[in-house]
Amino acid sequence: MAALNIEAMLAQRADDGERRGFLAEGEIVGEWKVVAFVGSGRSAEVYRVINTRLGGEAALKLLVDASGSLVERFLREIDLVRTLPIAALPRYFDEGSVRGERYYVMEYLQPLILPLKRAVLHPFMSLLAKAVGEIHAAGYVHRDLKPGNVLLRRDSSPVVIDLGLAKQLGGFVAGAGEDGLSVVDGRAVGVGTMDFAAPEQLLRGEASVRSDIFALGRILKVAAGDKPGWRLAGVIRKATATDPADRYESAVAFRRAFEGAMNLPLRRMAILLVAAAAGVIAFFAMRPLSSLPALAKNDALTHEKDFSTRRRPGESAGDYLHRLALGANQGDAACQAALAEAYFHGCGTDTNFVAAVRWYEAAANQGHPGAEASIGLCKLRGIGCERNPDEAVAWFLRAANHGHLGAMNDLAFCFINGYGVDYDPAEGFAWAMKAAERGHPAAQAMVGECYLDGLGVARNPLRADDWLQRAARQGNERAMMLLRTR
Repeated sequence: MAALNIEAMLAQRADDGERRGFLAEGEIVGEWKVVAFVGSGRSAEVYRVINTRLGGEAALKLLVDASGSLVERFLREIDLVRTLPIAALPRYFDEGSVRGERYYVMEYLQPLILPLKRAVLHPFMSLLAKAVGEIHAAGYVHRDLKPGNVLLRRDSSPVVIDLGLAKQLGGFVAGAGEDGLSVVDGRAVGVGTMDFAAPEQLLRGEASVRSDIFALGRILKVAAGDKPGWRLAGVIRKATATDPADRYESAVAFRRAFEGAMNLPLRRMAILLVAAAAGVIAFFAMRPLSSLPALAKNDALTHEKDFSTRRRPGESAGDYLHRLALGANQGDAACQAALAEAYFHGCGTDTNFVAAVRWYEAAANQGHPGAEASIGLCKLRGIGCERNPDEAVAWFLRAANHGHLGAMNDLAFCFINGYGVDYDPAEGFAWAMKAAERGHPAAQAMVGECYLDGLGVARNPLRADDWLQRAARQGNERAMMLLRTR
């Protein structure tokens, strides 16, 4: 199972478990060469394909059962994947027909294997809830959320697939009755998958935002494993309540409750640790490094006045760090930032994230742009300090206004993903463009991806290609990957 890619979970839904194999390995479909059969569901088959012109790999989904309303569902899925500006939907590449059967081509993804480790569970469920909220904000309810319909990109971020059952909210589409029931082939039916679809959806065909919340709760239960802890159990219990009125009213509310349940124990533990170790932290983080056994002591450096952060020829790591410590303790911001880097990366001393954060903050409070950007990253990820996206954004903004390109890129990431700030892809694109125009490769890759996905800007494949090429020439791996698979 772990070796399979893109929609391998579809094989679990096959009626008879047999390979249908409508397409043969090596067959050319448009610009795509079939490399391998991946799996099949009730109405579709999935193949791994390679672009014959550019060489990038992708997944081709082929409709092999056109009975009833299945064609309508398949075309709806293609339309939503192609048009909705949601990063957590599969990236659309192409579509067409082969021997009378419809297909579309999307990015190549990895299967989701549950349960997840706690360190992975937090970002995964937070991003999944955010994606579902964006689907709702676009005016649709998914109606078939389950582990098999959630795949992963190479950076482990979730991607929601299989939108054939998606239903428009606040309006009417083919296949939906005026009473809110799903109508398939002229009759009202329940839709969804047992164990993940809400009771009202399975029994009466009713679907709403809260139906998807029920599915999120069920996914969380499986992802968290046998012992989720009482706080997560409370979130699961409310999300999967039998009565829709008793569930969270939105994916945003579910996400906030989940993150609160994940973060609260960490906050209390941090308070205890800080209370117990305040004296130790103060001793090791704020004293000159000459007092640390791991570093060399050189009395000749006691009266050092040159606070250059460059290591001198022949200077030992211990003497170099001792000199940085002297400058840091005398208030030199550059030395404080350099000392923080040494602690953070374990250069010449043991890694100490807590000490790194203390020195980053000291330098940042003096207006050092690099330290402002670094303390922002620490607070965004919860490294060496309590995770606080709101404070992270404030530090990124300070550093960006001081001209720090990396902070501009990080600020763009926050706006595009809604971390510590309201979701605003247009603002995110604007910050990414500022850094990209000044040559920052990660920002160039982000601008290219925004043009690919229509995030904060109109889709424009030509401009996307231009920016991705710029980033790739500077060695950006994300840009290289997108160029191979776009």
